[in-house]
Amino acid sequence: IAALLAALALQTEPSVPVTPGTSAQKYLSRTRNLLHSTVRSAPRAGRRKILVLTAEDLAATANFLLSRKKLEGRAVCTIGNQRLKMEASLRLPISRIPLFLNFRLIADDAEPQAVIKRFKLGRLTLPAPIVGWLGSALLHSPFLSRYGQVSDELVQEVRIQDGRLTVGLNWNRDVLERAQGLVTALADKERMLVYQDKLAEFVGQPTVKRSVRLDALLQILFSVARTRSAGGGDPVAENRALILVVAAYANGKNLTAVLSSRQKPVRRSVRLAKRIDTAQHFMGSAALALAGQGTLVDMVGLAKEMHDTHDGSGFSFTDLAADLAGSVFGKTAARSGEKARRVQDLLSGHADETLFMPVIKDLPENLGTGEFERRFKDIHSPEFAAMKAEIELRIHNLPLYRLP
Repeated sequence: IAALLAALALQTEPSVPVTPGTSAQKYLSRTRNLLHSTVRSAPRAGRRKILVLTAEDLAATANFLLSRKKLEGRAVCTIGNQRLKMEASLRLPISRIPLFLNFRLIADDAEPQAVIKRFKLGRLTLPAPIVGWLGSALLHSPFLSRYGQVSDELVQEVRIQDGRLTVGLNWNRDVLERAQGLVTALADKERMLVYQDKLAEFVGQPTVKRSVRLDALLQILFSVARTRSAGGGDPVAENRALILVVAAYANGKNLTAVLSSRQKPVRRSVRLAKRIDTAQHFMGSAALALAGQGTLVDMVGLAKEMHDTHDGSGFSFTDLAADLAGSVFGKTAARSGEKARRVQDLLSGHADETLFMPVIKDLPENLGTGEFERRFKDIHSPEFAAMKAEIELRIHNLPLYRLP
C-alpha cells in the first residue's frame, strides 16, 4: 500500500516551475505583516475585524514557508468566481533522482467557512472529508499545536468573495498577544532582542526627553548592526531585525514580552521630518517591504489615503511619500549582503534624515473629497501620476538609494 501511495503521490516533473535558491526575504515582509497591516474594521463590531487577502498574498505566504525551511519549491494561487485554487511543487532532497510532490487545492465559498472541494497530491485525489480531518489533525499536532490553538480562537469566518479571501477575526487582547508571538517568531528573536535592548538603553537616557529623532535612533542601531556584521553576522538578517524592532516601537507596539526582554523601553514618540505620523508610515512600510515586495505597500497606503479622503483627515501626499520612501528603505537595507553592509556604513556614520527621507513640507495634504477630485481627479489620472512620479524622483535621488 505504501509503495502504491508513493507511486501515485510522487512525480518526476513539477506542476509549478521551481526556482532554485529563492531567498526567504522575497516573501518575508508580506507574510510577517499581513496580520497587522491589511486589517480593516468590520462595520459596527467592536471586537471583530476583517483580514482581506489577495491571491498574491497567499502565494507569498506559502512561498515564504517553503523558503524559510530551505525547501526547493514554489506555489501559485488564483481566486475567481468564489473559488480559490492553489498549486504548489516541492522537490524532494534527493540529488540523483528528480522527484516532486505536486499539490493542488480547490476551495469554494460557503458560510461561515470556505469548503475544500478537492485536494490532489500527484495523481492521488483525496475526498474533501478526509482532507478536513487530516488538516485538523495536522494543525493540532504537537509540531503545530500553538498555531492551531491560536487559529481556533482567532478565526471566526473564512469566505471567498470578490476575488479575495476574507477572514473574520476575533480581535481581543489575549488572542492578539499570542498571535503576535507567532508572527514575531518568523524573525530571529535573538537578533531582535539585541536591538530591542539597545533601543531601550538609548531611549532611557536622562538626556532623552519626550521624543527621539528617527535618524538618531537609526544611527545608534545601525552602528550595532555594523559591528555585529563585521564579527561574522549576516548583514541582511541584522538589518531586518533592526527594522522590525524600530517599526514596532515607532508604531507603539511593545515587543518586551514577545522577545522575553529584561528591559522595557521607555515610551517616547519617534519623529521624522518633525512628525510622528511620518515616522510611523515610514517604518511601517519599511517593515512591510523588507524583501522588496512593494505591491502591498502601495495597496495599503493608497487604500488608507483614499479612506481618509472620504472619512478622515483627507488625502495626504506627505503620508504617501513616507510610505513609498519606507518601502524603498526596507528593500534597500535587505537587498543583498553587500548592499546591507553599505547601508550600515552610511547610516551608522550620520544622523541625517535627508539621507533616506525626501523633503515633504511642500506636498499637498488634508485634501477632502472635493479638493482631491478638483486637483487630481482620481488615482489613475495624469495629475496624480505626475505628483507620485515627483515623489518617487525625490526618493530615487537620495544618497542612501543611490548606493552602488
